[in-house]
Amino acid sequence: MAGAPVTVNSMSAKALETHDGLFFKQTRRGWFQECFGCEAKTEFDIATIENKEHNVFYAIEDTDCCIRCICGPCRPFEMNLHEQNGDGPLMARFYRPLRCAAAPCKCCCFQELQVRDAQGNEAGATVETCYNCVPQYNILRPDGSVEYKLSQPTCCGGCCVNICAEGICNCRIPFYILAPEAGTGGKPTGRIVKVWSGLTNELFTDADHFEVAFPEGAGAESKARMVGALFLLNQLHFERSQAAHQHSDGGYEALHD
Repeated sequence: MAGAPVTVNSMSAKALETHDGLFFKQTRRGWFQECFGCEAKTEFDIATIENKEHNVFYAIEDTDCCIRCICGPCRPFEMNLHEQNGDGPLMARFYRPLRCAAAPCKCCCFQELQVRDAQGNEAGATVETCYNCVPQYNILRPDGSVEYKLSQPTCCGGCCVNICAEGICNCRIPFYILAPEAGTGGKPTGRIVKVWSGLTNELFTDADHFEVAFPEGAGAESKARMVGALFLLNQLHFERSQAAHQHSDGGYEALHD
């Protein structure tokens, strides 16, 4: 896999093994900057599903102001994942190289987020695939084989997003984690779901909340890859350009609105 890596500390990453799911709370870091059209660093407090007020991990973007202002949601970035509240051990670094914006029918320059362990060994990636209507991604093992597929639930033969898959009028926007052999309508083994974060956050900030349910039996490195997948999805589909106040993927914007 080309480009800079996501680095995973194989010892610290084991902290992920004890959690079947996590709750990601994007903060309002830099909200004053956003009022003047400047992108702030992405920051997450990460709690357990059982106790959403008890933070167990922390993630912060490492980019400079110029990159955030010029490239907006399409920017390359690094994310640092720590235990506890940022003072704990570094668990992982996630890197997203600069690529063409996510779009259907692409044949190259796919969006990706890469992974490597602390020794520099490849530990996988999340990569955009060629799709027609509904965005799809592959979560890859270090050898490049597909570990999971990632897609929104579909209907109409895979041509449309099934907006009722998580219920009606509950503001849940899911991406399903599927077995490699499953189609987009297959039974999910896990899920990444954008959930309602409150009226103020939804209207005036990019501070989104996500629930992640890991597939049964997933190990620490596999869960680290899925955490990276969430960071990529957030940047592609939920981070708005402050100038246009819209999502980077026009097709998904209609669903979110």
